[in-house]
Amino acid sequence: MRRRCFFPDETGHGYITFSGFRVEKAATTWAPPAAFQDGMVGPHWSKGWIIEDCEISHSKCCGISLGKYLDPENDHYWTVKHVKSATQMERDALCRGQYHGWLKEKVGSHIVRRCHIHHCEQTGIVGRMGAVFSVIEDNHIHHINNMQELGGAEISGIKLHAAIDVTMRRNHIHHCTMGIWCDWQAQGTRITQNLLHDNQRPDFCTWAEGGMESQDIFVEVSHGPTLIDNNILLSQVSLRIATQGVAMVHNLCAGTFTFVGGGTGTRYTPYHIRHRTEVAGFMHFLHGDDRFYNNIFVQGFDPASPVKRGEPNENERVCGTWQFDEYPTYDEWITWFDLDVARPDMGKLAKYHESHLPIWAAGNAYLKGAKAWKHEKNALVDAADGLVLELTGTEDAPVLRTNVFDYLTGSVCGLIDSDVLGCAFEPEQRFESPDGSAITFDRDYSGSHRGLRILPGPFAAKEDADKPLW
Repeated sequence: MRRRCFFPDETGHGYITFSGFRVEKAATTWAPPAAFQDGMVGPHWSKGWIIEDCEISHSKCCGISLGKYLDPENDHYWTVKHVKSATQMERDALCRGQYHGWLKEKVGSHIVRRCHIHHCEQTGIVGRMGAVFSVIEDNHIHHINNMQELGGAEISGIKLHAAIDVTMRRNHIHHCTMGIWCDWQAQGTRITQNLLHDNQRPDFCTWAEGGMESQDIFVEVSHGPTLIDNNILLSQVSLRIATQGVAMVHNLCAGTFTFVGGGTGTRYTPYHIRHRTEVAGFMHFLHGDDRFYNNIFVQGFDPASPVKRGEPNENERVCGTWQFDEYPTYDEWITWFDLDVARPDMGKLAKYHESHLPIWAAGNAYLKGAKAWKHEKNALVDAADGLVLELTGTEDAPVLRTNVFDYLTGSVCGLIDSDVLGCAFEPEQRFESPDGSAITFDRDYSGSHRGLRILPGPFAAKEDADKPLW
């Protein structure tokens, strides 16, 4: 019957450490992004909390909430009145957030680490705006939304709106309806060194009304830069990419991409002053502006198997970057524009301002039927008929059984850093650290140095893949 367990009634109580507790069985309420978001534990619109070494389980909705304050003028507005779209109420919520103190100096910068979060029916960790500048690391999150008592948006192991400069690293997320969902304003977000697998609806239940597709990672209606690097993604869908401005570097993907070029509708969403919460502008989606470097794509399931609800459609069931074939290279894209600054022709350029943004891809390996983007020049493509890719061990000590290194001898990879990745188009922000410093991808999933011989995928060498993954 208790709605919350450790959660201030008032906002603004910062710098509290919550450590070593077992928290379970609370009747938390549904936590949509334009309404008050509660959880069994949470800082309630404050700054600098540490939530660590806790077991958090069996919440009716959310385990940990890093999210939104109560705004009586915009609380379940669409549900009650219907006269404005839910998307418009989202835009209202983020703009009203500035009035309610949504600033780097006042909100966010939390740490959630080494927690065991499981068997919650909406999310393990939820947050709307209040999670900015936070670090979520070394958590074990599993069996979220498995009973399908709730359907619709806001369901995932981790579900964040406005994950500005949020780092999610070294988490083990599995057996959730969705793994990680970054919705709106995934600007400066980094998802790195995580293990995600078996994130789909369980076979023992049917989809709840409004139930959505399943995937390891979902990035939605953001302008980036969103960085996904050194992850192991073993579910049927690795990334749902209804967005732009994403960089994928040194990942192992056994699943497909879905919603390439779709899923955004006519929505326009904000982008921000670099490494701040203040809004810099709004824009709808051109799609593209994505980078794929040094990844391994493996056809991890039979694309001819029957399509079930929540799984990739028939035209999305082949792994790889091939779905971007219609997108231009940068060299093609830049030739569309009149670079005569003295006599620009706005009418001539109008159609190009609404065209797809370019794609970059290099150093990727496509194995066991995975297909490459047609413009990638140095892709390694191998049928890899004898390839083995299997997760073994236990939940607490998973091990990857694979011979994938036998198929990487012909790969050509360069060292990737922030300068290679460049800037996301709309915010004109580099793929960089929250403090503005450059990132060099010279460390692998386990933290080992890549050395002189750089391989595609998340491991520097075979011996690094033989270790327990978490």
